[in-house]
Amino acid sequence: MASRGLRVRGLRSWSANREEVRLRFRCTGCGKCCTGKGGRVRVNDREVEELAAATHSSISEFKRKFTRAVEEDVGGQERTQLVLKQTSDDKQCIFLQGSKCSVYQARPTQCRTFPWWPQHLVSDYDWQLAAADCEGIQVTQEDKQDTIPAYSFDDVMSETILHDIHRSGENFTYDELQQMLRDLKEVEPDFVAQYKAEFFDKFSRRIVYNDDEVTVLDSFFDGAVKPTRSFVFNDRLHLTQSEVALIKMPDANSEAEPEFDRSTLALEVHRALCLPLAWLPKRDKPVRIAVLGAGACALPLFVLEHHSSQEIGQLDAVEPSSQVNSIAQRCFGVNAAVQRDSRLVIHEKMGEAFLDEQEEDAVLDMLVIDVEAGESCDGVRAPPLGMLDSDFLHTAKRLLVPGGILAINVITDSKEALNNVEARIGLVFSRGLRLSLPANTTFFLFNEDCDNPPLVVDEYVRLVQDSTFQTQYAQTPALLKTCQLIVWHSNLVEGNSENR
Repeated sequence: MASRGLRVRGLRSWSANREEVRLRFRCTGCGKCCTGKGGRVRVNDREVEELAAATHSSISEFKRKFTRAVEEDVGGQERTQLVLKQTSDDKQCIFLQGSKCSVYQARPTQCRTFPWWPQHLVSDYDWQLAAADCEGIQVTQEDKQDTIPAYSFDDVMSETILHDIHRSGENFTYDELQQMLRDLKEVEPDFVAQYKAEFFDKFSRRIVYNDDEVTVLDSFFDGAVKPTRSFVFNDRLHLTQSEVALIKMPDANSEAEPEFDRSTLALEVHRALCLPLAWLPKRDKPVRIAVLGAGACALPLFVLEHHSSQEIGQLDAVEPSSQVNSIAQRCFGVNAAVQRDSRLVIHEKMGEAFLDEQEEDAVLDMLVIDVEAGESCDGVRAPPLGMLDSDFLHTAKRLLVPGGILAINVITDSKEALNNVEARIGLVFSRGLRLSLPANTTFFLFNEDCDNPPLVVDEYVRLVQDSTFQTQYAQTPALLKTCQLIVWHSNLVEGNSENR
């Protein structure tokens, strides 16, 4: 949003009935809603017929040239769904030419109902997330001279219903769905109002705390295992900094601390960062772990919850932001956790300073770097480039025990940027494992001698599967089924991650 030069207002709490909400939108024809890696525009058979006619193709030819089949979860059921292909670089819809849709008159229901999709209308937070990828959604401070239309929920709820019906797999075009809804409203005049009330009841986010920099949210989604509490920085809403499950959704008027559910992890990357616990060499004393970028301590508290003092002797949670640490204590149960468990040690300082002040070598069994840079630098969003410098990585390696593991959460904008990260890491670490998540890449780097036997992925997967903590709580075996774990080698030694 900052790149658009907009003065974005702070997040607002929407009331339960949301009658006061006005959604400001006017399509600018920018085409941004048709771009983005991994884009999926669902099409049914009736829409394929319309699109085939628009492209002067037979149905079979259209399916072959312009669609692909994917597996999607619809109402808890796996279903094969046709989606429109992306361009070869996976950056945009195949039908986007410049900023215009080449099949605009025949575009699918998913496109026609944007931006009134259910996921955009849950809260002001979700609406502002949608605005980051759409010039037509206005979330700036309102100007009295502004002529951009403002819609109520009643104005747009019919479009949301059409999107929902289409998403469920019904085989109709947008125009056919519109007619069906008109017919239904004649028979059941209250249908839209009932749908709206049910939607508000099933999906909600509530602002627990916010200021100029951060916002803490409680979220409840029908079908989710548990409600969650999370916090985000207001200038990068798309990156959830910490998230933890709740036993139940707190009462809106209650100031009491909620019951946190430490039996599971809400963020996929946190689950991934638990993997090294299955791979550490056996020792005759409790291990010591340090987490740089601990945030609200969701990961540290989860790990301590499921390991005894004989297994983990100390966990250093390093977070330089006094504001984040205050939020962690105020909203995420960290204050009570520190009093309850002396193994948790909070360090309000930079990760570099924490490493530099360690007086002895080989003091850490596991070091986790989960630090976001705040903005992209050379295409790298996490970690900060300073934590990829050779001096920093050498210090990290020196502090690891033999066989110790450095786990790094990496977020990049491109394959080239990821390659550059690998090159930097490879100057210090010779090998390890790499796990590719949808939005992150996690590296697990081993502090070991060069003459160790070859790494075999299956053996590391088996160690994960044999761990009660990994299977029952971190649920990493399921993660390894959907995300690729490979052997990683520095390019400075023979072989590399690309051919393993």
